[in-house]
Amino acid sequence: MHEDLEYPAFAAGASNGRAIVSFTLNGNGGTAGADNGGFFPSSAFGRLTSTSGTLLQSTINIADLGQSPQDGFSEYLNYPSATPAFRPRWGDYGAAILMGGRYYFASEFIQSPNCTPPQFTLTIGTCGGTRNGFANWGTSVNFVTP
Repeated sequence: MHEDLEYPAFAAGASNGRAIVSFTLNGNGGTAGADNGGFFPSSAFGRLTSTSGTLLQSTINIADLGQSPQDGFSEYLNYPSATPAFRPRWGDYGAAILMGGRYYFASEFIQSPNCTPPQFTLTIGTCGGTRNGFANWGTSVNFVTP
């Protein structure tokens, strides 16, 4: 069992010695039901201090639980062309900042369950407005207090 913490973003408070790290969480060791007990791509964070050296109590906090596997155009061999599939890109839009006494952070996750035909076709590609034809990810924006 394991989880992957993908493309972290950090925010720290200069005066209180506390920080957070936000990331996308994937893996097969959780309790969300993915892959018989793992995590679909989820927005998550952990807390740190200036002396902790690791996540406090090794705790990962789920901000937005992923609802299905990543299902975008970069996931499939020979689509959109005969070249090998691209590696899915996670963390490109992640960020974290301390502002007004709160840690604000954003990371990617899969916000809606996948759908199948006839609800989804590439020409329409919206699946009830939950995705577009080429990607099913979304950005989770959250805040926590130190």
